[in-house]
Amino acid sequence: MAEIELKRISKGFLGGTVAALREMDLKIPDGAFTAVLGPSGCGKTTLLRIIAGLEQPDAGEVLIGGRVANHVPPPERNVAMVFQNYALYPHKRVFENIAIGLRLRRYPKEEIRAKVNEVSRILRIEDLMERYPKQLSGGQQQRVALARALVRKPEVFLLDEPLSNLDAQVRDSTRTELRKLFRELNATVLYVTHDQTEAMMMSDFLVVMDAGAIRQAGDPIHIYKEPGHRFVAEFIGTHRINTVAGRLENGRFKSTDGAIVLDTMIRKTGDVLMEIRPEHIAHGSREDITLEGETLLVEPMGPTNLVSVRVGENELKMFLSSPPRVGEPMRLSFSSRKAYFFEAQSGLRL
Repeated sequence: MAEIELKRISKGFLGGTVAALREMDLKIPDGAFTAVLGPSGCGKTTLLRIIAGLEQPDAGEVLIGGRVANHVPPPERNVAMVFQNYALYPHKRVFENIAIGLRLRRYPKEEIRAKVNEVSRILRIEDLMERYPKQLSGGQQQRVALARALVRKPEVFLLDEPLSNLDAQVRDSTRTELRKLFRELNATVLYVTHDQTEAMMMSDFLVVMDAGAIRQAGDPIHIYKEPGHRFVAEFIGTHRINTVAGRLENGRFKSTDGAIVLDTMIRKTGDVLMEIRPEHIAHGSREDITLEGETLLVEPMGPTNLVSVRVGENELKMFLSSPPRVGEPMRLSFSSRKAYFFEAQSGLRL
């Protein structure tokens, strides 16, 4: 496998008027399963295409295995990329679509058959080998495209939302099998997704992107617990984090409407956003910050309920196993140590 390093990579489109990537620095450890997470249009796919050699950066260097690869043609980079749009050969059967990379590298016929059979079993497409792409569903085509990349065992796998067209049950099982497979291969993987649950579950290393820039990179659990930017705090989490606008002065936070007041260890003064996750808010007065509110909405979620509570002019969401009635008074509390504070303008964590 190979380490990937990006040094101050920039890429623009429309004559440079649209910045897809902005002086990006990133090092992907050898053998790590790295999820690249972010909303549509943030530059995730452009990043993969530059590593694959399908796009050239306007500035900066791409290193694969310690070697500068900027001018290395895509076939010589020994990377495999799975696109969202499958890119299957319509005139070839499934078996040939999967085997084509091995045939071009002149593998023996029996070895080709063994490798194709192995990967088709993992992805549960053994019974599709004689079909043509037009005879497959979108999810089946995606699995064939994935198999074509896996069968080559390249130095680096680049996966651009490869499970996006699978139904929920197949997606869950395929995700588990993929993670097991890449772990066994000790493969270096860049896995692009906008699904933060998928990113958290699958990755060893997480990269959070926004507007062509890396907001934070590192261990997924650390990023969840210690977001360094407002965007990261709001994008990572099963449910959107609660946000309260206010001001910090002399170590005290006061919400804009004055309904939420608490002391902090932060001595800066200025407009800020306080954010607290729904899972960190408790019912009753169990924590040091206690608030009174009114139940606005109850959203059942099977074993639990997502409850919206109005506190002053603010709406806070929390989880409760027993649903209250809409309009019912609600006492809630949270630990001040679980609250994050971000500069209102820059979004940086204080």
